[in-house]
Amino acid sequence: MLHLSPDLTAPTPSWRAKLPFFYGWVIVASCSAVLAISYGVYYSFSVFLVALLDQFGWSRAAASGVFSLFAMSTAFGSVGGGALMDRLGPARVMPAGGILLAIGLFGTSRMTQLWEFYLYFGLICGLALSLAGWVPCVALVSRWFSRKQGLAMGFTGAGIGLGTVVMVPMCQYIISTSGWQSAYLFLAAVALVGIAPQAALFQVAGPELLGLKPDGAAGRGSATPTKTGRRVQIVDPDWASRPWTVASAARTSRFWMLGLFMTTLVIINQMLWVHQVAYLVDSGYDTMAAAWVVGLAGFLSMPAKVMWGELCDRLGRELSLTLGTVSVLLAIALLILAGSVHSVLIVVLFGIAFAIGYGVAPPVNSTSSADLFYGANFGSIYGALAIGIGIGTALGAWMAGYVFDVTGSYIAAFLIGGSCSIVSSACLWLVAPRRVRKTLA
Repeated sequence: MLHLSPDLTAPTPSWRAKLPFFYGWVIVASCSAVLAISYGVYYSFSVFLVALLDQFGWSRAAASGVFSLFAMSTAFGSVGGGALMDRLGPARVMPAGGILLAIGLFGTSRMTQLWEFYLYFGLICGLALSLAGWVPCVALVSRWFSRKQGLAMGFTGAGIGLGTVVMVPMCQYIISTSGWQSAYLFLAAVALVGIAPQAALFQVAGPELLGLKPDGAAGRGSATPTKTGRRVQIVDPDWASRPWTVASAARTSRFWMLGLFMTTLVIINQMLWVHQVAYLVDSGYDTMAAAWVVGLAGFLSMPAKVMWGELCDRLGRELSLTLGTVSVLLAIALLILAGSVHSVLIVVLFGIAFAIGYGVAPPVNSTSSADLFYGANFGSIYGALAIGIGIGTALGAWMAGYVFDVTGSYIAAFLIGGSCSIVSSACLWLVAPRRVRKTLA
């Protein structure tokens, strides 16, 4: 049984259940909006990095370490965030995350020392995303969808792209006209107004609370979510029927291999998100133009995530990731070429290839995890697995800064990151979610 508070365990009459369409899509829209804001903050770090390096003269490794702490705070906090989602429900957890994010961003806008950057952005904002970020949204959306889970995750993840395309250029504009302090105040206001009210109003812990079933099937749902009886083929009934907990999952080799898959998957992605603006500016491109490239990648990642969400249901998680990896490797080659051959066209092609390759990650990592460990404790399990995402993000961001400080170039870091993406694809083939559950077309 789901660990929800007593007032959330029984279906109650609600306008939400009377809509002419499945309320799960409202959940997707709400989560997408949360991610647009929280990851707008996340990916705007790249433009703040350039401004802060100019003003304070910090080393790139030291400044990148703030983002690494941010990622680790999010990752380890997500263990608790996932558990809180299981117990208290999203309408309580995500608004708290929005408020905490606003507090951290306000503190960041007042900082004058590096340690304050680590405290306000690295620690407080990182913890905020463990309550109003990817893990809570995955835990919630997975309860509302089964057969269409990949597609729903794709639309949910598209919010990250929306936040990137809007927030990154906007932050760069505010930095250029009013300073980085004003840009952080802007983000604080958006986080406070845009997350807490709508999350409290629209989010519901599961379809059974509205007398619905996952994917909008007619009839009252069960309080215990399962994947049986839906258009999902159970390939390994013994594995799929186990009542998974964090402890029991952690005793399997698949759990650790899945964690390694997530760790190596994000190294190159986050390395590029954090350092691509600095790399392009170093290569002679205009700061605002570099910010627009980030926005372009964010914009194109929205349809890419929806596309991959559909394809990972149709082609399988493993093949989809392999195809995405090829696109990531192409993006790395184009970015390296753009550094030696000053060409806006090559930079644009990089943005397209990167958006396509990066877009596969959110739907594949969430659906693969659900294929293996779906159940009443999935929020907690996915939160534990997300530690791998935090480690990979922290490592990728810091390593690129360190390599630049030592060698004066990002090239070696990009090549290491590309190699990690190949390892990630191999790990998922070994984990083989297709051998536990397979979505039928």
